[in-house]
Amino acid sequence: MDKWTLTHYVNAYKKGDADAFRVLYEETKSRAYYTILLIVKNQEVAADLLQDTYMKVVDKIHTYESGTHFSAWVNTIARNLALTHFKNAKRETIQDVQESEALFGSHDDQIESQTYIAQLMKHLDAEAQEIVIRHVVMREKHKDIALAMNKPLGTITWKYNEAIKRLKKVADHEKN
Repeated sequence: MDKWTLTHYVNAYKKGDADAFRVLYEETKSRAYYTILLIVKNQEVAADLLQDTYMKVVDKIHTYESGTHFSAWVNTIARNLALTHFKNAKRETIQDVQESEALFGSHDDQIESQTYIAQLMKHLDAEAQEIVIRHVVMREKHKDIALAMNKPLGTITWKYNEAIKRLKKVADHEKN
């Protein structure tokens, strides 16, 4: 659905049309959910944060500027809530990987690969991580990432390329 059609439904919802909100939700929920899931990496938490996202959308709908892309606006709310949750959860559950292995034994190759990739990703800021995950894992095009993150396409492309260069450099350094 294009941004003008979504804006039409936003205006209808603002006027009290509850069915319009259902349309807005159905059109934007999938992208918002996967944005959250990329950050928090937990389906239950992502589902809870998706609900929080739409509660905030309802609360802040009056701040939405007509003519801008509603989907990107919802995604920004979802992303911000997920990042806040991730930062708070990170503070609460600091875990030493070596201690975990001593308690639970060694991991299989897939888990080790995921841990290695997670360690590499720590060398990127949150925005670069999101861009890389969206492009590599979710196979989103750079223009779609730019739209979702409300950033210029050139910025997204540049940040992606810089992130890949950095990850290669870190991986090469760790091999030696």
